[in-house]
Amino acid sequence: MKHPMLSETQLLPFRMHLGDKKIYSQALMPVRGPHGFRKLDYNLDHINPKEIIDKIIDHNFNSFGLVVKDTDGATIANTKIGWNPTGRDLVEEFSDICEKKNIIFMLSITNMNDAYKGWQHPETVCMHIKDGKNHKAGDPGIHPEGEMRVDLPEGVTLKEMQKKIPFLTDKVDEKIGASRGARGQGYIPLTAFHCPRSEHIDYMVDLVKEITSKYHVHGILADYIRYHHGFRDFCGCERCRTAFAEQYPSKANKIMKCKEWDQFRMANIVEYGRKFNDAVKSVDEKISTSWFNLPGPRIYSRKLVAQDYLGLTNAMDSAIPMNYPYLAGTVDDGKKWGRLGNIMHWYFQKNMAHRFKDYGKDASIYCITNSVECNAEEMLKSCIGYDYGIGIALFKYYGTKEDQWYTMKLYGELLNQQKLGDKPPTKDQIRNILRKVYEKYPPKVLPRWYKKGLANS
Repeated sequence: MKHPMLSETQLLPFRMHLGDKKIYSQALMPVRGPHGFRKLDYNLDHINPKEIIDKIIDHNFNSFGLVVKDTDGATIANTKIGWNPTGRDLVEEFSDICEKKNIIFMLSITNMNDAYKGWQHPETVCMHIKDGKNHKAGDPGIHPEGEMRVDLPEGVTLKEMQKKIPFLTDKVDEKIGASRGARGQGYIPLTAFHCPRSEHIDYMVDLVKEITSKYHVHGILADYIRYHHGFRDFCGCERCRTAFAEQYPSKANKIMKCKEWDQFRMANIVEYGRKFNDAVKSVDEKISTSWFNLPGPRIYSRKLVAQDYLGLTNAMDSAIPMNYPYLAGTVDDGKKWGRLGNIMHWYFQKNMAHRFKDYGKDASIYCITNSVECNAEEMLKSCIGYDYGIGIALFKYYGTKEDQWYTMKLYGELLNQQKLGDKPPTKDQIRNILRKVYEKYPPKVLPRWYKKGLANS
């Protein structure tokens, strides 16, 4: 398949905001624990911002992304509007260091998915339209969290932990499995998706303005700017029913059964995207705005998550597709999982090539991929597979193994020689990197091409 590349018009927003070099970014999710991203932990004593930034600089990154607000709802900043149970303002700590070290500093803010606000204000949560396996029509969309789990520190009871995490349940995941949805272990918190027509939007806009105005940042990124991907029957609240009937009176009784309903939901998300962008630009026009995109076929983006590619990209400076193929499976867990990861990588590349034009002819597209729960070769395949001229972002700092850090350092040497708009490094170049990596860190599973080279040497 042909690898798409961005035009000069599409590169312009990044060139204007961030310069002429390719962007090479690493990301930190502070409340997800010090080892991966499957835990929810508000003890942030282990986080040393200077040590982290020094490490990413040493490994040739020129950009750093911090998740200031995750799906749990905590805001790790000095905030009068949000909820910060951690006792630290990590945004200020990282902002100061990044400014001194000349590192691009981006903040990611989770929007519709907010467990704490779901506990505090269930009236703003999306409402189910239909009966389901574990819910009834009219129930708020509050469900068990899919990824994050909570460990009880020694001497801490469940009731004590529930005072700190009020949306924590008494249900437990006992075992860790190989599939993506089975890798969490511990007590299960709840999660909630909020209605984009509710007062939750006012809260989010105020929070975005507050964060933007307090810190030196280069970009503010909108994550979870969508509906829940697992429930198509959001949102059946009175706000949405009334608004839909006013906009489409002849379709008022066809909720979920007509294309107008899909258009209505996508318009709700785009409208919030405009508000998010306006909140940032009202503070500083130079700060870049982006929206995180769940890639997939049109039926997925329209009917499930309700992300209008063109509408959202017109509302903000750029799109950030989240291409995480090897979260589905890695060969390090067995051949079956390796095949699944490779199939997902093939599909994501094909899907991006097919849907590239859907973002719009002027759209800037900067992808993020995973450096956790995969191996070095799988990570590099993703790095070149989803670089369309701007570079690549990796997810995430904790959980990335030592051989991958060495791999990223060598890859960064290549990327730092490139200009914005250059094609990604070649397959031969990444194999040269991997030969050096494998000499120092022998892989768990020897790739076929590498075994063949050993046999011929």
